[in-house]
Amino acid sequence: MMPPRRALALAAAVLALAACSGPRIVRSDLGMMYSTGELFAAADGRDLRTVVQGNLFGTPDFDQRVTEIMTGTYIGPRTRFTTTPGPTENRNYSVAVVFNAQPAVNPFNLCDRKTWTTAPAMRPIVVRAAFCILGREQSAVTGYLDQVTGPDDPNFTALVHDLTVQLFPYVLPVPFGRPDFG
Repeated sequence: MMPPRRALALAAAVLALAACSGPRIVRSDLGMMYSTGELFAAADGRDLRTVVQGNLFGTPDFDQRVTEIMTGTYIGPRTRFTTTPGPTENRNYSVAVVFNAQPAVNPFNLCDRKTWTTAPAMRPIVVRAAFCILGREQSAVTGYLDQVTGPDDPNFTALVHDLTVQLFPYVLPVPFGRPDFG
């Protein structure tokens, strides 16, 4: 039988190793205009234009897989993330996602609709995303992932899921600016 102290240390080491292989998400910024109300105006029951750049695996319809994962992620409003929005789209809003930009791109610059050069085979994977209102970033997120086998890999799905959740946090509007900026 293993001593309790040793078993605890072993369990901590296993958890630390597991955490290293999974996705890691960092919220870079939350703009003054961002609120959950803005998200509902942009996306509740609507198509939300989503521009995906970079194809990590060289697979057909990679951008469709990304938007499919985003659409299946609960963020509050019923949103259809899509690269080809229909008539329900509110053109004042969009999402920009870029995988492995070369050189690295600041997520605050994603809303200018530029085309970024990407490096598909680069590891770790670095993904940057922004929620844009009137062409200006209102929330920005960066995600990292070391090991992944393809677009259906559970780690990749978790990366896109977590990125989506962090990109659209629940924030109430307040009359004189955001209380967390003060």
